Amino acid sequence: MKETKCLLCGSNLYEVVYNLAHPDKTVDEPYAYKITQSSLESSPGRIVRCRKCGFVYVNPREEAEKIAAAYKQMQDDLYVAEESGRRKAAKIILKKLSRFRTTGKILEIGCSTGFFLDEARRLKWDVYGVEMSKWAIDYCKGKLNLENIYEGTLEEAKLPYNFFDAIVMSDVIEHLYDPRQTLNEVRRILKPDGVLCISTPDIDSFLSRILKARWWGIQRAHLFYFSRKTLEEMLIASGFKAIKFRSHARVFSVDYWKKRLSDYDNPACRIIMSFLNILPKGHLVKLNLYDQIEVYAKKKRSLRYIDDDERREFGERKKMKTIVVLPAYNAARTLELTLKDIPKDIVDDIILVDDASRDNTVETAKKIGLKVFVHPKNKGYGANQKTCYQKALELGAEIVVMVHPDYQYDPTIIPQLIRPIEDGRADAVFGSRMMKGGALEGGMPLWKHNANILLTALENVAFGTYLTEYHSGFRAYSAKYLNTVNFLADSDGFVFDTEIIAQGLAHYLKIEEVPIRTRYFDEASSIKLIPSVLYGLGILKTIFKYILHKKELMHFRQFE
Repeated sequence: MKETKCLLCGSNLYEVVYNLAHPDKTVDEPYAYKITQSSLESSPGRIVRCRKCGFVYVNPREEAEKIAAAYKQMQDDLYVAEESGRRKAAKIILKKLSRFRTTGKILEIGCSTGFFLDEARRLKWDVYGVEMSKWAIDYCKGKLNLENIYEGTLEEAKLPYNFFDAIVMSDVIEHLYDPRQTLNEVRRILKPDGVLCISTPDIDSFLSRILKARWWGIQRAHLFYFSRKTLEEMLIASGFKAIKFRSHARVFSVDYWKKRLSDYDNPACRIIMSFLNILPKGHLVKLNLYDQIEVYAKKKRSLRYIDDDERREFGERKKMKTIVVLPAYNAARTLELTLKDIPKDIVDDIILVDDASRDNTVETAKKIGLKVFVHPKNKGYGANQKTCYQKALELGAEIVVMVHPDYQYDPTIIPQLIRPIEDGRADAVFGSRMMKGGALEGGMPLWKHNANILLTALENVAFGTYLTEYHSGFRAYSAKYLNTVNFLADSDGFVFDTEIIAQGLAHYLKIEEVPIRTRYFDEASSIKLIPSVLYGLGILKTIFKYILHKKELMHFRQFE
């Protein structure tokens, strides 16, 4: 067994999700793999979640040679017995695929006995397959007369560059020893206008959450467990752009469904079983349990950004133009203190946007020599940030750092804040007062501290991420982040801070955090009790809109 780090972000920090190793089984036990194997018949071992990006994977995992040997020896008569359902499911995918491609060369990775390829051939596709099982390859060639079937892994097949119009990976990516490496090879052999289709179990699905370790997506043969978010991040990292997500329906006989569901004493499963019991034996049933992701993707035009990431891994950090923005309102007394702590050797420019202050903030800023933009009337905290980001982008900023000019935050850690963006690891970095106890040590009121924790926990559940704080006013955004999200559609009030995060998560942008310390004193700005309650209600509204949008029940312009 081999301990491994997160394949998606490289972190070796994780939390255990399920520890399913059987104490009476040894790691030397023969690994017998079947496609139709029940999750209750196998031991996946220890499944963990990356603390940094949320990716779920097996850790430690078995050696690649042992896994490959199991696939080569695989035989599964029950898989063949469900041929009718598998062919019908293949037709569904081919119909969806026809929206992007109707003919040409198609490759199925992990083609098994070739039912999908045979259906594609009937639609005049020129079909190719890659498979590791000797039994399955013999079936493809002997029973179905499929010729272009390569034995082994995709990398071992050494297929031509820019050759395929479509590539399909159904229930494959979760098995791969290195999905990112395989996707890089897929990108090499797929035509510039080709389409990739992937389906895989959804670890964040409702059924996964209620069935937990008993969910049928938990298998010994599954090394990685994707959510829609982590699958899209993996595609982006490999040079692809997702163009369509949908849930994947399965088609099996009544008997097969009943056999699979009989192991689960669960209300949802009992409801499905009652429906199956009234159907005739042998009848094919198409069920969408909304626990399987299906995504269609195309190649990005360039891999230059991947090259940048690789260079940064070897220590070549790119210096990016960094502009600090100060959203100001009545900040005259603390402005110079804040400015003094901003590291001038790191920052290329500083701008201040004044939201119709009633003191001499503007005069003080101009005296110091800052670039100053003034709202003729008070528009609100969110509106101030909108102007800040627009002006910074107009000045050519590659990184925009927001610092409140009330001296509550410590600007001396700006280098730590922007480093993950320069390293290519993040699109935005937030200073967190909750890491390392910085909030309470800095004097944050206890009621505000506890409310912050409660709201953050709720937001993490709704957004499917793992931030320690959503409400800090010390942040760094890449130009990519600000150009991607529609921040102009956000609130002009305080809830802007949460909305712009939700927008980034909706677009699967990468966010990191660094610990910060804060200062609470009379001159430092702070939301009072009643505005805080209204702010909390605004956050709940944002969460509700986000869920409706992600579930495609409603569409909101700010998340487009």
